[in-house]
Amino acid sequence: MRDKIRFEEKLKTLGKLAELGGEDPISDQTITKLLDYATDRHRKDLEDLATKLCALEEQFGMTSDLFSQKFQRGELGDDEVFFRWHALVEMQRRVAQQLALLRADSAT
Repeated sequence: MRDKIRFEEKLKTLGKLAELGGEDPISDQTITKLLDYATDRHRKDLEDLATKLCALEEQFGMTSDLFSQKFQRGELGDDEVFFRWHALVEMQRRVAQQLALLRADSAT
């Protein structure tokens, strides 16, 4: 949690510098590389998650969407694998949202 707070503070400082006209080519290039790195990392994470989800879908003969519906309704029981599957689905959703944000930013 402490690292997240520090990270957010650093981002706020960069925002304040930009508002004051503190941008420069080196900072812009560094931030662009950081965003490119994050985009690549999220893309790889999504691929890894898709592989894991595909294995579960094959094992149980249902899509992750159908699984999520049944899991939310409590139709599948308390088997540990279902909780792991649910966590993977949620991770995929969150990483996909983050990647969409990064891609939208790179399009501007």
